Amino acid sequence: MLSRIANSLFWMGRYLERADQSARYIKVHYYSALDAPLASKHEFIFESILTMLGLDEEYKKNSKNYQEDKINNLITLDEANHVSIRSSVFYARENARGARDSISAELWGAINKFYHFVNGFTEKDLQKEGIYFFSDKIMENCSIVAGYVDNSLLHDKTWSLIRMGMHVERASQTTRVMYSKIKDIQKIEKQKLGKPIESYHCVTMLKSLEAFDMSRIYYRALPNMKDALEFLILNKEFPRSISYNLRHINHNLNKISTSKYTERNSVEFEVGKLHAAFSYMTMAEIEENTLEFLENTLNQIYGMAKEIEKKYMSY
Repeated sequence: MLSRIANSLFWMGRYLERADQSARYIKVHYYSALDAPLASKHEFIFESILTMLGLDEEYKKNSKNYQEDKINNLITLDEANHVSIRSSVFYARENARGARDSISAELWGAINKFYHFVNGFTEKDLQKEGIYFFSDKIMENCSIVAGYVDNSLLHDKTWSLIRMGMHVERASQTTRVMYSKIKDIQKIEKQKLGKPIESYHCVTMLKSLEAFDMSRIYYRALPNMKDALEFLILNKEFPRSISYNLRHINHNLNKISTSKYTERNSVEFEVGKLHAAFSYMTMAEIEENTLEFLENTLNQIYGMAKEIEKKYMSY
């Protein structure tokens, strides 16, 4: 396979997963804000969303206060914002177009239909239908596309590249969600707003990653922050945990690997080592400094992705 095609497949997976997780985080936070404690409304919600998307500092430079319509457009439809949902869907389609001959007609059709829905959605539509409706449609389309990835392709190198991109992005997005919510809770602690609001943010964190019900079943108790972090970082069976996604990145990388044996200091070796580290990690190591741990983890995931691209997708 040409490196250019491999790159397109990998990034198609990443952009689709990015659009899906952005929409989910936005949807959960806007919906939960309706019943949230007073201290968690409006500016607090906007700041949390911007932090998760990595736009908080840039927004503060250009705006003195949080304007709902402006923020809604920035995170959903703004073509100039490279992490908006519209941009993610556009880039996913462009990468799918670049690998058109390697994917099924059904998958291409689903991505193309998805793109035209988003491209035709205007600011007036957003104001009329609401951000909840828009986010729900994004998640619905992402699920349809993911279904075609798994059910209309051979599970060969093409599939492995797409899925590897999705797992890389999912691991990074899970990390970003946790980072954003820990920051939210730290603000609460400074303002001495109390445990009920902390519990609210713990629940929204889990719901933002579709983890609330499964964590409750797994621990047989209502969630607390320690259990929630353990579930999202270390659980080997939950599809959005960091450990789970590192395992699947490692698996798919080995499927596309051109090396018969894993050589020391190769990208396969480093990815395997990172996966193994998470497999034997304890919460005591994470709790020492959770924010620093999450920052380091995000840097490791991005660094790992760059090394994979460098070896297999440079052209």
